[in-house]
Amino acid sequence: MPQHHLRFAPEILARLGEELVPHADLGIMELVRNSYDADAKVCHLQMSEAEQPGGTLIVSDNGDGMTADQLANGFLLIGKSGKSSDTHTPSGRRKVGEKGLGRIAALRLGTHVTVRTRSKDQLDTEHSLTIDWDRIDASDAVEDVPLAIESRKCKGKKGTTVEITGLREAIAQQDADRLARSVLMLTGPFADGSAFRVTCDSPEFTNLAKVITADLLQWVEFRLVAELDEQGQASATLYNWRGEVIKSAGHSDVGRKRQGRDRSVPLKFSAPPAAFEMWMFNLNPGASKEVRLAQQPTEEIKRWLKQVGGVHLYHRELRVQPYGDVGNDWLVINLRRAASPEGRASTNNSVGRIRVEDPRDVLQPKTDRSGFVDNLAFTELQEFAKRALDWSADQRLELREQRRVGAAPKARDRVKEAEKQFRNLMEAISPKDPDTPTLDGSADSAVLESFTAGASEVFDSQRQEIEALREDLLLYRTLATVGTSTAVFAHEAMKPAARIINEVKTVSRRVKQHVSEDEYKERFHSSVENSIESAKTLETFARLPLTLLTKNKRQVTDVDFDRECPAIVRLFSRYLDERGIQVEYDLDAEGAIVRSTIADIESILSNLIVNAAHAFTRTDAIRPERAIRVRTRLVVEGDTTRLCLCVDDSGPGIKDISLSAIWLPGKTTRDNGTGLGLTIVRDIVADLGGTQEAREYGELGGARIMVWLPAQVAEGQGS
Repeated sequence: MPQHHLRFAPEILARLGEELVPHADLGIMELVRNSYDADAKVCHLQMSEAEQPGGTLIVSDNGDGMTADQLANGFLLIGKSGKSSDTHTPSGRRKVGEKGLGRIAALRLGTHVTVRTRSKDQLDTEHSLTIDWDRIDASDAVEDVPLAIESRKCKGKKGTTVEITGLREAIAQQDADRLARSVLMLTGPFADGSAFRVTCDSPEFTNLAKVITADLLQWVEFRLVAELDEQGQASATLYNWRGEVIKSAGHSDVGRKRQGRDRSVPLKFSAPPAAFEMWMFNLNPGASKEVRLAQQPTEEIKRWLKQVGGVHLYHRELRVQPYGDVGNDWLVINLRRAASPEGRASTNNSVGRIRVEDPRDVLQPKTDRSGFVDNLAFTELQEFAKRALDWSADQRLELREQRRVGAAPKARDRVKEAEKQFRNLMEAISPKDPDTPTLDGSADSAVLESFTAGASEVFDSQRQEIEALREDLLLYRTLATVGTSTAVFAHEAMKPAARIINEVKTVSRRVKQHVSEDEYKERFHSSVENSIESAKTLETFARLPLTLLTKNKRQVTDVDFDRECPAIVRLFSRYLDERGIQVEYDLDAEGAIVRSTIADIESILSNLIVNAAHAFTRTDAIRPERAIRVRTRLVVEGDTTRLCLCVDDSGPGIKDISLSAIWLPGKTTRDNGTGLGLTIVRDIVADLGGTQEAREYGELGGARIMVWLPAQVAEGQGS
């Protein structure tokens, strides 16, 4: 019985090549990857008349080359991965080439292909192979056209050259730009370089190389370094522009999810070991001058980031497309920045890379070479990078808030000192006493120089104070808008609430006229009372903001803290009663006077009470009792007298957020929370010259917030 074999029509090559790998640059880059697998140190791309059909593309390298057997059973064998039998090259590189589909796409860019190669083991022999695609396309089956490998003796260096002639289509400007970027980004614009280098003689490559290879990482403001170890544990360190450590953290902090309901830390990330670096820039033109006393080339940095910005993925030292390509934000950092812009990186102001060796081959390349399959390993790698970026954003926000809170008072102190020195100089130049001799001679220039320096110091200090206050203004302008809108709503809601109460009572009286007392109690009484109570609650909530916004509460006065505490809490009595929350008082700061406004004290205590009350709405609040304790003490240390306010609750405590992060704007464990309540508390306390502290757990088992404010003891009172 005769035996037969499967045969393939030439059209299958188009299906496997051109249609599966749609962009020419992806196929060409596959030839570059073959050079990498051949242990080449340099791969060179040369294009001739490629801007029109019929041009030529040449890819050459100085790798180990191929023998005739390797050329026949390796290069010409499509569909089998060489990695399955031999995972590393002789020099120790882990192979990156796949099944040859990308190579087919590249080879079919033209009508003819000539491969010339010289093996490192046979330097006196060159093997060549020619493929005539027109002849193959005209045949019934691919295997009907024999391919001959010719060998000839000649001296030369090891390496391989692939020459593709008769390009079917012109390499358009867009394709040339994409290819140039792919080549330049293959090993990246990073300082540590690579043992593998790719060059290209196209003008697009030359022009783009000037931009991409520019040494601009020196102007970075922050640098994030995160690692994922073999056990799936994450760690990270944030550096400033000097290379000094700002903060380091381990898996329990870096791995924590910072958004959504589930903010737990995974036991591990099911991804291969990875190293993640992110360089983050401040594109404010004056930013570098303020901290480095040097002007950064902002426009050049912007042009550079336009080409290289984003997070690039390097698999076994070579970049994987399309991650980090223009428009490919695979870590969704732009969207996350838009939702919460404070301290976040974007593709416009940052460049980063994730390096993965993947020794177990858990990252599976897509057939068309456009990235990896979205399996568990890849999605977990993404999640690791996202959480590392979220962690760094928290550290940057905390750093900014530390500067913001202390900036205004420090700036005011500098202004006062500068003004004092300035007045002394003015007095020296123009004394009020006519008998005091004026400065003359050689002293004049020195005094005028000091005068100029003093004036500059005044102006500079005032500018810094204005900058510090401007950041506060942005935050409180938002709060003012919310407050104004709330006041309008509250004022308009008062009348409907009262009308609802009256209408329900009227309905109740009319119903009583038509039904018996027993039937009324059974069918209507509960609904009527609930409606009235709900309307009263609405009325209370409407009255609350109007009470807090009373004008005389914004006047500075001596506030008796112990006397004001119960009155402030009573504003929330109905809200607390409906939720079964009991408020305990332990007020033992009698006679303690705080120089402030009633509005500030109300803001501090009301935000702490509301924060404690919200703790009972969490799903992990399992204690049946709901209690809040308000405690005050007078603390005297030497010549310093302070009032200590302590608010405890019996909720689940502070979880899923660090003790420092709870004071930052926008940071909250509630899905619909604003994250501004404790920020307001912190800012008011700072303005009053006090301090604050948060603890995970207090005496009632839940969170504890403590505030210390400068105080004095009223006359006739003890301490």
